Amino acid sequence: MSSTPPVDQSLMNESTVAPARTVGGAPEAAWRTLAYFTVARVVVSSALLLSLAIFGAPLFGRGAAHTSATLVALALLYFLSAGGFAFLALYLRRRLLWQVVGQLAVDLVLITAMVTLGGGLASGMAVLYFLPLVGGALLLPTAPAFFVCALAVLALLTDSVARQWQFSGSDNQVFQAGLYGAALFGLTALLRLLSQRLAEQQRLAQLRGRNLENQLEINRLVIAQMQQGVIVIDAATVVRANNRAARALLGLPAEVQ
Repeated sequence: MSSTPPVDQSLMNESTVAPARTVGGAPEAAWRTLAYFTVARVVVSSALLLSLAIFGAPLFGRGAAHTSATLVALALLYFLSAGGFAFLALYLRRRLLWQVVGQLAVDLVLITAMVTLGGGLASGMAVLYFLPLVGGALLLPTAPAFFVCALAVLALLTDSVARQWQFSGSDNQVFQAGLYGAALFGLTALLRLLSQRLAEQQRLAQLRGRNLENQLEINRLVIAQMQQGVIVIDAATVVRANNRAARALLGLPAEVQ
């Protein structure tokens, strides 16, 4: 009666499937997405700061309540906050949710202040709301992402209503703000759909990778327990796998790979 040879433990150790990597209690993929978002914030805030510093008042709509120096100061504060959050996301990976919420809160407050002081929807600065909406759609669940969008739309509508009462000839501002808000909600819905599909594709790719690693582990275990000597080489004649029986036939120590 033939006995089954002992399992080659070195092969088993090499085929161990590594679990999904997490950093700071959150998946590494989420940190990578946050890092891209923070870099985008730095790029946008720096472009905004340079534009305001160079062009100044021509960027602002009618009804601007403050000088361009005030808005440049707000843009500078936005740039500094973007740089600080980028450092946290890239080098101090802790408390992912708090970092995301902090960035979105700073975005909403500073962007609303710049839109209000810069002349409202006519200033064109309301386009900056797209940035926190993208971050919320990619990094938050569906309900919080739409809550961020609702806050941005509410700020636009409030500013438009106030300007309609304060300035003449602005009867269509509330209607324009409503259309803009509808576009923001549509963008948030589209981004959430794309984010969910991307997450599903990523999970599927990880599952297929684990299945492939499991299949490789099975193959190695089968080779390790075969009584016949087996050596696996690639196209460059490099030995990729072998078993204990093959090493015994070649007169090599059992531990040599």
